[in-house]
Amino acid sequence: NEFMQGEYEAMENKRKSVFGNDIPEFVVFYNARNIRRKSTSDLIAAYSLFCDSIGKEKAKKCALLMHTQVADDNGTDLSVVRDLLCDPEYQRVVFHDARVGANEVNWLYNISDVTCLISSNEGWGLSLTESLMAGKMIIGNVKGGMQDQMRFEIGRAHV
Repeated sequence: NEFMQGEYEAMENKRKSVFGNDIPEFVVFYNARNIRRKSTSDLIAAYSLFCDSIGKEKAKKCALLMHTQVADDNGTDLSVVRDLLCDPEYQRVVFHDARVGANEVNWLYNISDVTCLISSNEGWGLSLTESLMAGKMIIGNVKGGMQDQMRFEIGRAHV
């Protein structure tokens, strides 16, 4: 239908505005504040290790898309962390710090393959819920409400 076609085209335009002409094949998404308890710098370090583990050629087809403030007094300067930990040749970290409405946030989830939230302390983890609602996989810690979303139960094995 026309509405869906328009939404798809808008999402594709968003993808191009975020990544330019070099569209990655695999996108890890982060959507939360740049504050210490969110372990944002640790996520960049983990992404760097992930890229090293899959090799340069495969890593060149990936990106870490971070919808957050690049620098925050309650967090860190993520551009400095990226520059220190990531090789710009094959470890692509893209910052998207514009405040956008719900539609555009939905497009960001939909241009991604997985959402990652590795907070050291989290009451719920809204970005994980939003990612699941968009039909995307999630990666999170077994902390607070995040473990409930992932159905972890301490001391019980799942079959």
